[in-house]
Amino acid sequence: MTKGRRGPIRQKPPIQPRRPDQWANFDVSIEQQQLIGLLVLNWSKLETDIDGAIWAFLDLDIDKGRVITTKLNTDVKVELLRALINTYCAGDLLDDMLQVIEFIGGYKEDRNFAVHGSWGTLMPENVPVCASIRPKAPPGEVISETFPKERMLAIINGILEAKQNLRTLMDLIEGSRKRHVSEFPTEIRNPPRD
Repeated sequence: MTKGRRGPIRQKPPIQPRRPDQWANFDVSIEQQQLIGLLVLNWSKLETDIDGAIWAFLDLDIDKGRVITTKLNTDVKVELLRALINTYCAGDLLDDMLQVIEFIGGYKEDRNFAVHGSWGTLMPENVPVCASIRPKAPPGEVISETFPKERMLAIINGILEAKQNLRTLMDLIEGSRKRHVSEFPTEIRNPPRD
């Protein structure tokens, strides 16, 4: 977590109706396909680090940790991690990590939209677009969002930053255990021990 920074910057463009002069085709550029792949790949790595952070708080190795998290969906894992952060973190670390959790929720929405949506290109602007029927949308309403390169890179970089923040948290937890003292740093309150 970078000092003075409160987590990844997340900007989502407002949803705008399609103009009469715009149309979508179903072609997706190679560059956009690569960006979609990077988003999906890095999201998978983030999910692994969500598991790792839970296991670190609970002081579990991978075999024992998987028993806890394997069958849980991402929403449940994020809420479990939020509860652990609220229980064991304090001060700036608590604030920073809760903000990271909020950003993870937003990036999950972007990831789900990208993975489950139908991709194409909005013309004549030649901008990548993804359409989806959102669960919360009125029946039959299709939502489409543009995902230009800049937005895709912002999402990917935000996921990478959230991942790095979770790894920093895991290092703090592990470091607090290795000190073998009765008082832990003020950032981590008495993590569980075997």
